[in-house]
Amino acid sequence: MEKSQRITQQKIYIAAVIVCVVFLLAGVLFLRYAIDENERETREYMQEVAQQSKLAVDKQVQGDFQTLEGIAGIIGSMENPDFEALLPVLNEINQGNAFIRMGFTERNGLTDGVDIDGKLYEDVDLSSKGFVEQAYAGEEVITRTQRAVDGDFWANYYAVPIRHNGEVVKVLCAVNDSSIFSEIMDTSMFGGKGYASIIDKDGAYIIRSNHPSLAADRDALNLFELYPFGEEEQARIKADFDQGKSGFAEYTYRGVRMWASYTPLDVNGWYIFSVVPEAEINETFAMLTWGLVGIIVGAILVFAFLMILIKRTNDQGLNALKKMAFTDQLTGYRNYPKFLIDVRKLLGRKKDKQYSLWYSDLKNFKIVNAMFGYDIGDGVLKFWADLIESDMREGEAFCRVSGDNFVVLREYISREESLRRFSWLCEQLGQFPGTANRGYKLEMCSGIYVIEEHDDQTINDMMDAANVAQKSVKHLSGPQVAFYSAEMREKIVRETELEARMESALENGEFKVYMQPKIDIQHGDIVAGAEALARWISPEDGFLSPAEFIPLFERNGFVIKLDEYMFESVCRMYHERLDSGRVLPVVISVNVSRLCMLQTNFVEKYIAIKNKYRIPDRCIELEFTESLAFDNHDRFRDIVEAFQANGFLCSLDDFGAGHSSLNILKDLPMDVLKIDMLFFREGENANRDREIVKGIVNMAKALCMKTVAEGVESFEQVEFLRKTGCDIVQGYVYSKPLPVEEFDEFVEERQKKEREGK
Repeated sequence: MEKSQRITQQKIYIAAVIVCVVFLLAGVLFLRYAIDENERETREYMQEVAQQSKLAVDKQVQGDFQTLEGIAGIIGSMENPDFEALLPVLNEINQGNAFIRMGFTERNGLTDGVDIDGKLYEDVDLSSKGFVEQAYAGEEVITRTQRAVDGDFWANYYAVPIRHNGEVVKVLCAVNDSSIFSEIMDTSMFGGKGYASIIDKDGAYIIRSNHPSLAADRDALNLFELYPFGEEEQARIKADFDQGKSGFAEYTYRGVRMWASYTPLDVNGWYIFSVVPEAEINETFAMLTWGLVGIIVGAILVFAFLMILIKRTNDQGLNALKKMAFTDQLTGYRNYPKFLIDVRKLLGRKKDKQYSLWYSDLKNFKIVNAMFGYDIGDGVLKFWADLIESDMREGEAFCRVSGDNFVVLREYISREESLRRFSWLCEQLGQFPGTANRGYKLEMCSGIYVIEEHDDQTINDMMDAANVAQKSVKHLSGPQVAFYSAEMREKIVRETELEARMESALENGEFKVYMQPKIDIQHGDIVAGAEALARWISPEDGFLSPAEFIPLFERNGFVIKLDEYMFESVCRMYHERLDSGRVLPVVISVNVSRLCMLQTNFVEKYIAIKNKYRIPDRCIELEFTESLAFDNHDRFRDIVEAFQANGFLCSLDDFGAGHSSLNILKDLPMDVLKIDMLFFREGENANRDREIVKGIVNMAKALCMKTVAEGVESFEQVEFLRKTGCDIVQGYVYSKPLPVEEFDEFVEERQKKEREGK
């Protein structure tokens, strides 16, 4: 019996031991699985964090280069610029960009510059900084981190060539403290526990992190010399660098196990190398390991508790890690990677719900930062994020993509309902105290992409579409919103194509002068002059409508070159006809764009061209739109008076189309007033329009101005204008715009009829 009991007891003990071992093995296996899962997800999170740092660094570098390119482009377009005199101008421009120093560099490396405080430097030798030769070869350069020539700090040098007539004549350089990039990269690294550096494909440090844990090795020059990678691991990383791949690595640094991820930047083939101590990630799992030892030493009874603890702690660790990796540090809401995850889930289970994707930003946000400071700018973004959050419904999501760009997934009910939500946001945004109390109104611009039921577009494609819609109305005044259409993308593609061809088109003479006759209806309907209009006749597309390229050129600045080209073409044509003894109409008018007036040598250049071709006084008329007079009244008056003093006639074009003001007519000594074509469109207000036209004509006569009615299309309108006292008519009622040869024929035919009539 006792033997039997002992055997039974032994079996129980054995069974208990087996059960303990089984549970223990199960616990160990579970822990190993949890650690592996944590490691896998952590790698994903680290790659996403590195991607965020990459976007931030790329945006910083691209923004800096865009600023320098813009300055270099303006300087390069100037004739014989005085670079020494331009240094204070650089300083004024730099106040909104905060480069430590900017200047102009000669081929020998000697540089004249000005720092952000206005201090001037002469003949500073930057030949050793590694950018002069590349920049003079036409490249845009950003150097690795190195000691600044003047000042105890580490810096990165930017260099952008200044081209004049296709030749590099000078290099515009700028200096930035390398800590800017360190702050950008370290901010998003696991709440400051991790850090990131920028290296080249050989492992050499370009920009070192300022993390305190690296202080002892601040002078290390190469990643592979500093960290003890194994031979195989080092070879794999270098191979990834050569092939432009992202990746992950583990190593031990000063006795601490580290996890690292690397992602290529869009600058010079550089990489962003992000690092976080394994202990910071696996801190929770270290506690679990000691718990498992407690299980072995203590009893099998705590085993179940530990299993629960493992699960709970694992969840806490993942949630903490997700919060660090998936939260926008400024707004406190989800960041872009988390937005993508949430949106995929929402769209995957949308069932009977339809969505729209919004892409929004603030107009002139850089001005907000410049006027009120970055604290107010950050406050605006937080306020805006809170507004969007307060308007969120179940099943909707949003995030800040970068800067002042927000993307929102909203339920789509109808266009009207979407417009109501947009209007509400605009109204609330305009009440932000930090700007509204100082008289500045924030304005939002949005593009909306409506997601169809079987839409196969990726989320990035949808964002691009919404962004295209937003850009289509961003140039308009006030808050704007637009719904995406396929025509918008076609327009963007078309405009990009035209921009690529416009310079060569100008060189190849594809822009032609067309003349629309002006008829003096008070003196026998004789030809009194003509307006010179630009027409693009392309070998690829044939005749291009001005409506297709003129607005584009006004936005990208090419209209300055086109206006000057048209003006000189008209002067050349006028001169040739005078030399040949051919009779010309008295006045040829040429349009002047808003951007031309912003050029410092605008007046002098046009006067020089007129004198070059010996054009008689009062034979060339410059047409200015009335909106130019509103933008800068005093400067506009000075320009008009300067032109009139040198034999030009000046007219106010499109009067009545915008902010027409009697003060403009009273204060400006214009020679001609052109009445906008809107007054000559038939409609329910036609009689009121005619009374207004009568008033305008009488007022112009009282101010000794001639009046020209443009856009006239019927002889009934001509007779009305004749009786009203309008001097000249321009429109299809007499002729469409004509090539110069056909215009000559038109003039000769009218003169022939006039002689026969006598």
